[in-house]
Amino acid sequence: MGRCVEACRWLCDVLVATFFEYDTAKIVHIQNKKVGLLNRLVQIGIIGYIIGYGIVVQKGYQKMGPVHSTVTTKIKGASLYNGSLGWDFMQNCPTEERNSTVFDTADYIIPPREPNSFFVMTNMWVTCHQVLGECPEDPGVQKSHCTHNDTSNCTRGTVFIGGSGPATGSCSDPFGPDEVQTCIVQAWCPTERENKTITKMGPKLTNAANFTVLVKNSIQFPTLRPGLRKRNILSTKDPDFLKNCAFNTSTKDGLYCPILSLGQIVDMIEPKENFTELAIEGGVVGLEIAWNCDNLERGIEHCNPAYSAKRLDDPRVGISPGYNFRYATYYQTENGTDYRKLIKAYGILFKMDVIGEGGMFDFFTLVLKLGSMIALLGIAVVISDVIVLYLLKKRWFYRDKKYLNVIDPPDETGYDVIEGPLPETKDTSEVPFDPSPVSS
Repeated sequence: MGRCVEACRWLCDVLVATFFEYDTAKIVHIQNKKVGLLNRLVQIGIIGYIIGYGIVVQKGYQKMGPVHSTVTTKIKGASLYNGSLGWDFMQNCPTEERNSTVFDTADYIIPPREPNSFFVMTNMWVTCHQVLGECPEDPGVQKSHCTHNDTSNCTRGTVFIGGSGPATGSCSDPFGPDEVQTCIVQAWCPTERENKTITKMGPKLTNAANFTVLVKNSIQFPTLRPGLRKRNILSTKDPDFLKNCAFNTSTKDGLYCPILSLGQIVDMIEPKENFTELAIEGGVVGLEIAWNCDNLERGIEHCNPAYSAKRLDDPRVGISPGYNFRYATYYQTENGTDYRKLIKAYGILFKMDVIGEGGMFDFFTLVLKLGSMIALLGIAVVISDVIVLYLLKKRWFYRDKKYLNVIDPPDETGYDVIEGPLPETKDTSEVPFDPSPVSS
């Protein structure tokens, strides 16, 4: 018990002594060539870092601001399908509709306008002349199979996941090459029955890689200076410039002619993508325009765009790869019956993204950057102290000189007690006093 009390008292004394301590800096001049040289080298290295990296490389003298932009697109091109891959992708379509078909922008750009993106249809599955009625469900729909003796899956009103409509409660007769039976549903009939093997034979818009897109991009840097505006089209008085130019990043006229073919955009992707393979099941591609502009105080004329592209979806997935959706065109017969053509559209969704920032010289930014980085000079002192106090052979001697312990309370002389030797003072008690005046 007594030892515990003593330990507690000792701990309290240590805590109290530590709490009421005060450390103040002491300047010690160490005349050591090695340490002095090391200290100067570290200081020179820090100054070089401040100027070379902090100011020059990181452009610490510039005020930075994000780019603000707007993007619009216009696509042109046409494609002729002459049946080279057959007509089996057109389900329930009459013979007169199975002939050479020309697709233009009104056919393959769906929807016509989309913010900061556009979709180009490259492949399709068509189901013609669908009318509202009752018909067998698609055999590819899970839990839709049945027999006349077992209609448990066909409970009236049941809507199958991925199905075409609610079940009627009855089962169909055998149909198709496999003689399957499925629940009869209320839907647009006949239901879509896509054959993936036929779809993957190739894209129906065979020359979609040659379609062109005009990408009009306007930028500004309002946080740096109002009125700093530019766009990615060459400022020229020639009204036919865009009709005769070609996109090419190696020349100024080509860089400011933003008419790119879809094949050119896909060719920018790393790792490389094959346009035909991409067009079969579709995908998502990002087109990025970067505006990184320095020294805008000299004007925005030197600010140029940089184009790049990347595949945004994962082409290696085994389930539901690519990009597709369905849309329908509605008609009416002479007797007033509504019918429609359903198209499952596969294609490439192009997403536009504009990034970048601008820089302009700013005195206050430079001062703040210098002030924050000059504080790094204190590292030289820390490194030198570590070497002197912990690595040199005479480290104990230097520690004695650097650290001085002053202990309270004062002694009877009125001075604080100082650990270590006091400076020698001349003893005047033995010197006789001479009252004679000093001769001039």
